[in-house]
Amino acid sequence: MNILHLEDYQDLQDELLEIIALFHQKGWSPATSTNYSFRNPQPYQETFTISSSGIDKLHFKAEDFMMIDDEGSPLPGYEHKKPSAETGLHTMLYHHLDTQAILHTHSVASTVFSLVHHKDKIVQLTGFEVLKGIKGINTHEASVSIPIFDNSQDIEALSQEIKIYFDHNPKMKGFLLAGHGLYAWGTSLAEAKRHTEVFEFIFECMNQMYCFCRHGN
Repeated sequence: MNILHLEDYQDLQDELLEIIALFHQKGWSPATSTNYSFRNPQPYQETFTISSSGIDKLHFKAEDFMMIDDEGSPLPGYEHKKPSAETGLHTMLYHHLDTQAILHTHSVASTVFSLVHHKDKIVQLTGFEVLKGIKGINTHEASVSIPIFDNSQDIEALSQEIKIYFDHNPKMKGFLLAGHGLYAWGTSLAEAKRHTEVFEFIFECMNQMYCFCRHGN
């Protein structure tokens, strides 16, 4: 299958390249960490483009993308490339969410926040004006839940755990892996980027608030 000639595919690829470069510049995707994907345009919407594993995001280029099917296996022509070890999380989310793009960051803020609040399992974010950047939120008084899952190398088991949580919490906007980072998504790459930036901003704010409170005590 070859969809590279489609103009809308090229646009998606270029947009994601810009996001990866920006996130690396922000320090959210150090070295070869993080992974990113989008749903391919019609009529190939049951396949996905994802970042290949082991590529330093400072040097990430268009040829470092690869295409996978809905089970996470490389499509013909991409067998020589290795998909992210966390590809199963992407395909699970695409199966169960009305989403077009998934972004995963390894920022200092999300990593620290996930460890500080690991035992809480779920953190409610409220009171931040920037929350209105999340789809469906129109007031800073809204509350957005962020679950924190144990970091696991067993991606199949982790995917199942997150799926079960999502089945009971269909409005989930993102999640954290403890000591690992953030997953966020959207109905477009722009929306996924916006959601990621909102969460990262709030995590940084809450980390600083936590430090100030501890210092004050």
